[in-house]
Amino acid sequence: MIEEVVQVSRVDASGIWISADRQSACSACSAKKSCSQGALSDWMPGKSVEMTVVNPAGLAPEVGQNVVIGLEEGSLMRASVLVYLVPLLMLVVGAMLARALDGGEGVQILAGLAGLAAGFMAVRWYSGRTDAKSCYQPTLLRLV
Repeated sequence: MIEEVVQVSRVDASGIWISADRQSACSACSAKKSCSQGALSDWMPGKSVEMTVVNPAGLAPEVGQNVVIGLEEGSLMRASVLVYLVPLLMLVVGAMLARALDGGEGVQILAGLAGLAAGFMAVRWYSGRTDAKSCYQPTLLRLV
């Protein structure tokens, strides 16, 4: 489980809202000083993100209190595959299908772009399902 310490921003009828600062992976990298990406992450600090968390243990944190939230590693991997791999595979399949049907270069490009768009729409449809949303929702683990 991937864990992060965050701060409770509000508690209302809809749930517990947390506020977390976006962090760059550059902060833990040993090559940060010699890398231009590290310099950019220092120059443009991350913004704060607010979201609700699932509270299966029924904990009652107060506003301003630090809490630990968690997300399953498998959820992160599935989300990465969905967002990156599915549209890319659909792009390649669309272009290869047009080539197999003896389409010209322009037709192959258009078919690839259509496959890419179809991949993005498939990911959007899948991520909009209620059962898919629950595995990507952070969970409140404990109070700090």
